[in-house]
Amino acid sequence: MISIELDNKPLTVPDDATLADVLKHAEMPYRGTIIAIIKGTEESKEATAEYLISTTKGDIGIELSAHQNVWRDAESGIINSGVKWAGRDALAFGPFKTSITPSHQDHEYVRWDVLFGTGGHVADHTYMVISKKLHTAVHGAPPDGGVFGRIVSGRGVIESLDIGDSITGIAPVERWETSINKIVTTDLSTGIDPGMRIFTYATIKLSPDAPYGAEHLLAAAKDGALEFSTVSHAFASTESLQGEECLFEQKEPRRAGIITVRSSGAGLGRIYISKLDKTSSPSHSVVGTVTCGMELIQLIEKDQAIALHIDPERIMLLGRTFESAEAEMSERGIIMRRDGETADSDVIVQQTPETTMEIVGACEVTGHGVSQKNLIRIELYDDHAPKTIEFFRHALGLLKSPIGALPVFAVYEDTRLFRMPEVNKEIMPENVPQKTVPAGEIGVTSQAAKYAQTVGVKLTDDSRYGPSGEKFAYTNIIGRVIDLDKLQDIGDGGTVYVTEV
Repeated sequence: MISIELDNKPLTVPDDATLADVLKHAEMPYRGTIIAIIKGTEESKEATAEYLISTTKGDIGIELSAHQNVWRDAESGIINSGVKWAGRDALAFGPFKTSITPSHQDHEYVRWDVLFGTGGHVADHTYMVISKKLHTAVHGAPPDGGVFGRIVSGRGVIESLDIGDSITGIAPVERWETSINKIVTTDLSTGIDPGMRIFTYATIKLSPDAPYGAEHLLAAAKDGALEFSTVSHAFASTESLQGEECLFEQKEPRRAGIITVRSSGAGLGRIYISKLDKTSSPSHSVVGTVTCGMELIQLIEKDQAIALHIDPERIMLLGRTFESAEAEMSERGIIMRRDGETADSDVIVQQTPETTMEIVGACEVTGHGVSQKNLIRIELYDDHAPKTIEFFRHALGLLKSPIGALPVFAVYEDTRLFRMPEVNKEIMPENVPQKTVPAGEIGVTSQAAKYAQTVGVKLTDDSRYGPSGEKFAYTNIIGRVIDLDKLQDIGDGGTVYVTEV
């Protein structure tokens, strides 16, 4: 028998055991996701060229690129320095002593350059100068310009610093590494060696102070797994909900294990898990923390997925019948109330509160129901109209919810028209019909026509006009309605609810 660890717990297995044998003892069923194996127990942290500078206004991250020996020799002096001057072009901390050789040359500096300059061209009066904008100046720097690094985080802090502020501490940023062999695999025939540490999932604790951001993460972690599209030494991120809005709720330093959602700017909606300590950011809202299994995050590679246990589990009642939803809520100790159409078989299309964290906090939820006849099942043709379908899912909220609402725009003899929620984005022609549009196919009017973004479905085949009433050239076919008979009796001003199959 050999001794190993499985998800931080000791385990004894036979000498000839494989990974498949080990997984029989796992607390969570295996989902085909990546498993991390560390062949040994020794770990180390590798120093990087990045430093975290704490100030009276917040933290600044700097990555060194040159003059590192000067930085190290002067670090104790820099720690005790304050803002000497702050202008539109640059900010300076100091003075402190260095061994640099000042010059009278001017140099061009770009925004967020960090350089060594001097007062009176005397090295005993050296300053750490941070460039706030592109400018040319004589800072009493060495002949090469004196640039020794770049600001990589905390830029908002820099803009707020002024005379009277000071540096309160400097700490190197370290990168987690193991000094021995490690692998990530899905090969369940992998043999087991003594001392192996095996990690099959990560545990995440959601923040009660970020209910909408937590819900964003829960929506991304479908079926209890998350795939990472970008991996660097500093973070792992997923773009599955990129482009989806997420309210900024909580600002904290992004320490290793902290999970954030980008709430503004490029990468809106992207989810990040920090692997190194970073400063807080006004565009990154903190939504949770990895509390166990951080080894998986440290070892994950691009386009790999990991299993997650998220606390609390998501409460998503939309698309459920009242009967099944109430059974689950009863098990979780949550009071459920009914609104709208309230038969056991009626389908929930809205829940109040909206988010899991709010429901758990209140220990109650209200479901608004509609009759099964108002719930339409659809199949979308992802391979044929991916861009239009992405737009459709975004507009109806189907990326985060299993149910989307479509207000009825107009009802004609054999045509049903719907209006999507308005989105400021163009729909270019894609997958236009050629000869005949079969009954039940879903069409979206492209930007080529006046009534762009109109959704339509025909109850009969048509060889002249698309489902939204436009010519074929102006119509993008995105899928089909499975429950076509349910569209027979809908009227103007009503709403149908759609769900994908």
